[in-house]
Order: sequence, then structure tokens, then C-alpha cells
Amino acid sequence: MRPRLLGFGLFVLFLLFALVLMWPATALAPWIGDASNRHWRLASAEGRLWNGKGVLLARTGDSATWHSAQNIRWRLRWSDLWRGRFGVEAGVDQGGALVMVGLDGFYIEQLDATLTTALLGVLLPGALGRYGWAGSLHGRGKDFSCAWQSRTCQGEIELIWSNAGVAEILGGELGDYRIRLVGEGPTLRLDLSTLSGRLQIAGNGEIIANAVRFNGEAGATGPDAASLNNLLRTIGRPGATPGRFTIDYRGAGF
Repeated sequence: MRPRLLGFGLFVLFLLFALVLMWPATALAPWIGDASNRHWRLASAEGRLWNGKGVLLARTGDSATWHSAQNIRWRLRWSDLWRGRFGVEAGVDQGGALVMVGLDGFYIEQLDATLTTALLGVLLPGALGRYGWAGSLHGRGKDFSCAWQSRTCQGEIELIWSNAGVAEILGGELGDYRIRLVGEGPTLRLDLSTLSGRLQIAGNGEIIANAVRFNGEAGATGPDAASLNNLLRTIGRPGATPGRFTIDYRGAGF
């Protein structure tokens, strides 16, 4: 009796495994839509669920217009299943990442990729997601992990925001900026610095639980400095140095 039950169990296991292998890549589309709160959409999907490619689109708010097309490809790394994790090698037009996901959390083993800021900006909470972010964001780092239940993170990721812009601020590009994200247990610390541009801003903050805090200083340069300074007066207060403004932001977390 036992050999028969064992044989039947193995048959069912291999049958389920075969079904997963045959699932088309289009089966991933609803998951991406749900995970991004309907801000992302997977189009032109080809291949299988474990090895495929497609085009990633984004939209802002309730807009019916999809934009920011980005080619994406992925492949499941089978060797990680024995450790109770799903290892996924993902690639985009510029770079890629190796991410492992398990019951306890996720782990970024390697990250070196560039995405349009508009594609990522729509995922920000509340009004931040509707600011109309522009430019490109290059992420680089390794050995970064976060736990699901405890909401703790460890590791460091560097982000370079190039040709940065915000639809609410007229005049074109603002500049290039570096953002460092450092996981320190329950606190995700961030450091912001300016590499170049007409809007000079630097500061630091943290994301912890359901709160975001940022303190910094900003100022404007160039022929339209006066208009930028008028904007800075509405979001900050005059600093100790003329033409500089202190920024103190408190908001909801992610």
C-alpha cells in the first residue's frame, strides 16, 4: 500500500511541476498589476512563467494612458528552490538584478540597472506618486535584504538620479543627484546629495514603520534662481545662509 501511495504522490508532484513549467508568461501579468496597485502593466509577454520576456508599462493615478515602456526579461534560478527561495534573474534595457524571495523576506544579491524615474515614481505613496517625476534612476548594490514581518532591512543601495525633473517645477531639468539607502534594522536611512544642476539640495532622513522623515537644505543657481527660490519658500524656511532654505519633511511611509 505504501509504495502505491508514494508512487501516486510522486506522480501528482511531477504533474504539478510540469503544469508550472507550461504556464505561459502572460500568467504573470495579473500579479504585476495587483502588486503595483494597477500602476504597472505587463504587455507583449512571451515565453513561460519561469523564463520569459515582455514590455513593462506604467500610468499615473486613474489615467487611462500607459507610458514609459521598458523591455523586461526574467528567468527562474532553479538552484535556489532547494533553499526555500525563488531566485529570479531579471534584466531590463540597461542592466539587471538577481533577487531571491522567500517566506521570510527578499534578498537582492546583485543590482546594477537603470529605469526611467516615471516608471518608479508612480509607486510612491499618496501625492508623491502624482508629481510627474522625470529622468532616469540607476540603482547599484548587492547583499541587500528585507524581512516581511519585522519590516527590517540590512545592506546598502546607491541610486543616481540623472536629468532629474518634476512636472510641478517649470524650467526643465533640475540636475543630477545621489541617494544612498542604508538598511539599519527597522530603520531605512537615506542620504541625498547634489552632483550637479540648478537646484542644489542635500540632506538625510529615514523611513521607519509608517513614517518618512527628511531634513535638508536647498538653494538655486542659474538665471531662473529667483523662481526656484520662490518655490523653496513654500516648502521650507529661510536658512542661516542667504539664498538657502531649510527643508523639514514628515510624511506617510511606504
